[in-house]
Amino acid sequence: MSEKKTFLQVKDLNVEYVTKEETVSAVNGISFELEKGRVLGLVGETGAGKTTIARSILRVLQEPPAVLKKGEILLDGKNLLKLSEEEMCKVRGEKITMIFQDPMTSLNPVMSVGDQIAEVIALHDNIPKKEIRKKAEDMLETVGIPAERYDEYPHQFSGGMKQRVVIAIALACNPQLLLADEPTTALDVTIQAQVLELMQKLNRENNTTTILITHDLGVVAQMCDEVAIIYAGEIVESGSLEDIFENPAHPYTVGLFGALPKLNEDVEWLSPIDGMPPDPTNLPKGCKFSPRCPKVTGQCKCSQVELKEISPGHKCRCLSDVGRKQICPD
Repeated sequence: MSEKKTFLQVKDLNVEYVTKEETVSAVNGISFELEKGRVLGLVGETGAGKTTIARSILRVLQEPPAVLKKGEILLDGKNLLKLSEEEMCKVRGEKITMIFQDPMTSLNPVMSVGDQIAEVIALHDNIPKKEIRKKAEDMLETVGIPAERYDEYPHQFSGGMKQRVVIAIALACNPQLLLADEPTTALDVTIQAQVLELMQKLNRENNTTTILITHDLGVVAQMCDEVAIIYAGEIVESGSLEDIFENPAHPYTVGLFGALPKLNEDVEWLSPIDGMPPDPTNLPKGCKFSPRCPKVTGQCKCSQVELKEISPGHKCRCLSDVGRKQICPD
C-alpha cells in the first residue's frame, strides 16, 4: 500500500489495564493501515482486544485503569495520540465517530432522540438553531425514522430503532472515519439486514472509511474489503476479504471457519476450536494460540512469532505458514 493513499495508520499499539491486583495485556503490538473509503473488519472472540483498539483510536479509554504503553495512531498523517484533549474534542464527531456496542445504554434516557443528534451537530457545525433541528430531523429520516419522532425519548423506541438513532448520531457530521463496534448485536435478522444496508449506503455516498468490529463472519463477508483476525490482543492474520475467506492460513482463522455450518456439506458435527482464550493477565510465551492449536510444536511454545507476508497483502503470524525455522533454547 502506498503511503500517499494511507488514510489511517496504527503503529505498534500496546494497551494495558493496570490495577493493584493485576495487569491485563489487552492490545499487544497492533499495526495496520487503511485507505480512504475502505471497510476493515476486526474479527475475534470476546476479550480479544477489538473494542480497546477502537477506543484507543477515538481516545476514549478510561485512564486509569487503561494505560497506553506505546504506539502511534495517524489520521491523514496527524498523530492523534499527541493532540491535546481540546484538539481531540474537535476530531471526535467531526472526523471520527463511533457506534457503541449497546444502543440500550448508549443513549441518554432523559433527552429526546432528536436533541441527542442535534447536540452533536451544534458542537461541530456553526449553523443557526433552526437549521440544527432541521439537520437532525433529516438524519432521522436518513436512518429510516420519521422526523415527527424527534421529540420522543429512547424508551419509546425498539432496539433496532435505538440502534438507528445511535447511527444517526455517529453520522450527523459526515465523519471521515466510522468505528462500528458490533452495530448489529442483539438485533433480529431483519433489522440487522436493514442496519447493514444503511451502513453500506452511507459508505458509498460519503466515502466513509469504516472499521467494523464483529465476531460474525457473515457480516464481514457482506460489509468488508479487508479483514484482520484478532487473538489475545494481536493480529494473527490479515488480508483482503478474498485472502481470508478463500485462503485462510492461520490455524485460528481455519478454526473460526470450521465452526460455521455449511449448506453444501453434510456433516454430523462442526469443528469448533478446543479450549478457551488465554488469560490476558498471564499470556503464554511464544505463540498466544499454541495452547489451543492442533498443529502446535515445541517451537511455537517458545518462539516469538512475527506477522509475515505470505502472499501480496496477505499476512499471517504462524511459524509453519511463514516458514521460519527456529530452535528452542533449553
